Amino acid sequence: MKLGLNNIISEMKEGLNPSKISKKYNISKQTLDYSLSKLKKLGCIEKAGYGTWNVIKEVPKVPKGSIKGDSDLKEIRGHAFIWKIEFTSPYDWNRIIRYYRKKKLNFSLVCNGKVPRTIFNNRKIWFTKKGLIIYEPLDFMGKSSFEVKGTAVFEMDRLIKDLLKEMNIKFKPYRFSTSREHYGMVKNELARQYNNNKEKMLIKSEDGSTWLWIDDSKGLGELETQEPHISRKVQNFWNSHKKNNFKTDSDFILKNFKESAKQIKKNAKNLDYYGENMASHVRLMKSIDKNLSKQTKFFEEMKEYFSKK
Repeated sequence: MKLGLNNIISEMKEGLNPSKISKKYNISKQTLDYSLSKLKKLGCIEKAGYGTWNVIKEVPKVPKGSIKGDSDLKEIRGHAFIWKIEFTSPYDWNRIIRYYRKKKLNFSLVCNGKVPRTIFNNRKIWFTKKGLIIYEPLDFMGKSSFEVKGTAVFEMDRLIKDLLKEMNIKFKPYRFSTSREHYGMVKNELARQYNNNKEKMLIKSEDGSTWLWIDDSKGLGELETQEPHISRKVQNFWNSHKKNNFKTDSDFILKNFKESAKQIKKNAKNLDYYGENMASHVRLMKSIDKNLSKQTKFFEEMKEYFSKK
């Protein structure tokens, strides 16, 4: 898991050192060190002493022209996950919370005082009749949206087990679903063009919901979507157009129509040929049938003649 670089800068400005950031967001020291090396390379931080850093500047926006970062490989950033957890048999949250003694968690009642809520490992968690609703604030990175979601699910499972352990209750199997998930293709060329022109792109469904957008929210040059499979389809669509040098104009379409027309004409000639052969075959079969009828009649007459002898 990778905490966003802007988030790390914000936490450092608040006075947190890497050790406290790692503990607050429940991420490993190795993961955080990787992000710190990025920030150092970008000139955003400098080491002040053992385990402490000074913030020099904010994370820079994606520069104009060719976007060369610390990696030329495109990455997918997954974020804004909202997990809905349903346990095979529900917990009695009110009783569990009433007898909770560790005091690491603080609970409040929301939704007209009917639903308990807490914050655990920097996640807002609602305790529902069937299970949990978890708001995931962290970003997850990977080479594909499927890899990203896999990592997010792994962290979600670990969070649930740590929460149940903290509340001193036995783990039960569960099902999960997401009511929200966003995926951004980092360093996307289309996003770069829009960001360079300081423009935004919002593509909406018929119901008014946005399913594809570019807003440069984190300066990562992202083309964002709502679903993993959409992310891949959009990338394939973009690469397909790029392969044709974006010549999907009237000339490009006309050229393809002409090629299709040639193929159709060729197929039509073949069909005519097959049609002629079929007609010839039908005539031949009719002739054979007629001859067979004559021969049958002849043999019947011969049979009748010899039977009278």
